[in-house]
Amino acid sequence: VDLVKELKESGVDRAWMGLNSWEQAFAKPELAETAVSQRYLIGPYDSYHSIHKPGEEQWITAEFPDTSLYENAVIEDKNGEKITGFQDIGRKLNPTLSLPAVKNRLAAIEGNGVAFNSWFIDCDATGEIYDDYTPEHITTQQEDLQARLDRMALIRDSRKVIGSEGGNDFAASTIAFAHGIELQSFSWMDEDMKSNKDSEYYIGKYYNPKGGAAERFTKQVPVKEQYAQIFLNPGYDVPLYKLVYNDSVITTYHWDWSTFKIIDKVADRMLREVLYNVPPLYHLDSTEWEKYKAPITEHTAVWSGFSKEAVQQEMTDFAYLTENRMVQMTKYGEQLQAVANYTDEEYQFENISIPGHSVLIKQNGNEVIYTPGM
Repeated sequence: VDLVKELKESGVDRAWMGLNSWEQAFAKPELAETAVSQRYLIGPYDSYHSIHKPGEEQWITAEFPDTSLYENAVIEDKNGEKITGFQDIGRKLNPTLSLPAVKNRLAAIEGNGVAFNSWFIDCDATGEIYDDYTPEHITTQQEDLQARLDRMALIRDSRKVIGSEGGNDFAASTIAFAHGIELQSFSWMDEDMKSNKDSEYYIGKYYNPKGGAAERFTKQVPVKEQYAQIFLNPGYDVPLYKLVYNDSVITTYHWDWSTFKIIDKVADRMLREVLYNVPPLYHLDSTEWEKYKAPITEHTAVWSGFSKEAVQQEMTDFAYLTENRMVQMTKYGEQLQAVANYTDEEYQFENISIPGHSVLIKQNGNEVIYTPGM
């Protein structure tokens, strides 16, 4: 609660706060109450992707009061085999048969008096859709997809600002925000990142013995060159989604890859957050807040001033200004413009010298050069 108040007092006047479960808010309902009173959005992680065998549930979202769903509402492939859930645990719930469970869960959570004004649904916007060959409830991919949209719309229409993982095109009419478009999950591709605890690339455990933000989210790590080239080299950026949906869907990173996570890429990611109108993503407890308070407040002041205008307009132009594509320009509406220089050298843009690893912001007749301090 104190951290929420400090964020507001520091000048962070807009934020979405995501909890990893609604149970956290049950344990301390004043957290959600305080966030809402400060005009922040706050919501739980929720999912209707996997369903586990009754009595053997390994996480709370895979547990449903209607235990008949495990046998009667799951997806079969064309060979009659049940499709397994996340990490090959349990089964996948058929979305067309999930709406009663969604309504029941929503009612149960709201019945505990928690003041959530937002919601995060995992997987529904990733594009993972199925044909279900179960004879009793044959379902096409189109029906599967529509059911995912329907359950997100149900939550949205209960006055919750809703988002999902992935944010693919088909979900843009329903969701307000999406995690994973700007930097997708990729730690699973490499054993050193995923499970080798002795490696400098290991992204960390899901557990913090002190009860704060887990090491997986707070530990700063380097990234191997092959992954840095694929996922972090600005020269490969093409903001196709932003050119269509900038004023419709707010996009950010997969939660594994917060703004500070990759130790030698922080400043350039901050540049990109301005250039492409991408909200910074932080995992905060009191320790992390004290560690990063200065760069967070400095960056928020610049980014938020830009984004509050950019988010209301279409991205109207994008260009690579150098052959190596390491100087880029974006434009929002008719007047708002950003030019990011990812190189080590100065770049001349319309008689303005942009230092290396800096961004020029042209807004309302003013020109500002921002060089992130990280």
